[in-house]
Amino acid sequence: MLKKRMLLFAILVLLTSLLAGAASAQETVTVWAADDETGSCWARLLVDTFPRDDIEIEVVLQPGSSLVDAQRTALQGGAGPDITFSHGPSFMLELANAGLLLSLDHYADEYGWDDRFAPWALDLGRVEGSLYSLSEELETVILYYNRTVFEEHGWETPKTMDELYALADAIREAGLVVMGPAFGECAPCYEWAVSVFFTHHAGPEKTYEALTGQRPWTDPAFVEAITALKDIVQDGWYMGGIDLFFSDTFQQAHSLFGAGEIAMSFEGTWMLDNYQRDYFGEPGGNENEWDWFAFPTTFSEEPHFVIGVGSSWGISRWAPNPDAAAAVLDHYYSTSYQAESHGACGNAPAPLIYEGDVFANADPREARLYQEFGQASAAGNYGYTSWSFWPARTNVWLWEQITRVYDDQLSVEDYLAGMQKEFEEEFAEGLIPPIPAR
Repeated sequence: MLKKRMLLFAILVLLTSLLAGAASAQETVTVWAADDETGSCWARLLVDTFPRDDIEIEVVLQPGSSLVDAQRTALQGGAGPDITFSHGPSFMLELANAGLLLSLDHYADEYGWDDRFAPWALDLGRVEGSLYSLSEELETVILYYNRTVFEEHGWETPKTMDELYALADAIREAGLVVMGPAFGECAPCYEWAVSVFFTHHAGPEKTYEALTGQRPWTDPAFVEAITALKDIVQDGWYMGGIDLFFSDTFQQAHSLFGAGEIAMSFEGTWMLDNYQRDYFGEPGGNENEWDWFAFPTTFSEEPHFVIGVGSSWGISRWAPNPDAAAAVLDHYYSTSYQAESHGACGNAPAPLIYEGDVFANADPREARLYQEFGQASAAGNYGYTSWSFWPARTNVWLWEQITRVYDDQLSVEDYLAGMQKEFEEEFAEGLIPPIPAR
């Protein structure tokens, strides 16, 4: 009997040891997310859909307004989350050059990321040929319009800049504001229009040449582009006047757009889900409908789009379990997770190669956008968003100083000369993100 008890005790000890070993074998990967509805949504979905039991994802919710800066500070101090992100490739380039990110090359080979990502998108995360970050949220900037208002007045969507100017005149003659939004709560958002006017007015080829150091930002083509942008701002296209453009909030502008008092909204694809959900139809207390069109150019009637990504993700050099972090990243960048996150949380999908009916349940207006965007990219009808392709300090100059141009504190020529100075310094330091070849 004693031997039997001892045997049972030994088995119990062995089972306890095995269970403890199994528990300790589970690796934890930390991720920080914004403490808001969207951040909580995608983070919860990431945890719920992750297929491996040997890895636990620990999500830490942080104030969204300081999330990126908090991560950067933590990384510099040898702490922070295992998986980190920042405002696009140029900011991740700084982290990589500071030795704060791990190379992802062998993970790209292991998981076949070269076949999953759009080639230009994966190249954005390379530094001197090595991959350090992955891009997310395929973005562009378009003109949304209140379709109900347009139909009531018989207005057609413009295909050229001349047609856009004529439409703006008609909108004001009807007693409406040409476009929103307002940037009273988002100073960096002034870069949207600068990016578009470089590409759609000066042209994508010239912009590419400037980004690759072959043409200065002081070139007459860019002077003309920024002058044209300054003129429409001073002419009251945005919010009916420059003061309201500087002071009003997104909420105010979007509400007026949904109500039909503002005819168009110059916004990014991140608003594709939000307009219908929050400002049009029953949520907005009106019966209006919205639609969109590509921002016109000065040189073609074919749709052109600036390409960009919302942020980029990488693995901290301090991550204790980098293989586990890479497995989480691989799941995050699966087409299945991206489609679910898009549908459930409203996130713009990452720049992956989507096949089949991944977005079959999407709004037809949204499906049309991704279709036209893909066709334009294939035809070379694309330009560059500043937050994805400008080096960090140059990009800060771009959006910080443009308001001084708008209110005549800084000339267009001096604005571009300042940009050129910042760019030359960062170009010499090797801080230019990879620019997709044309």
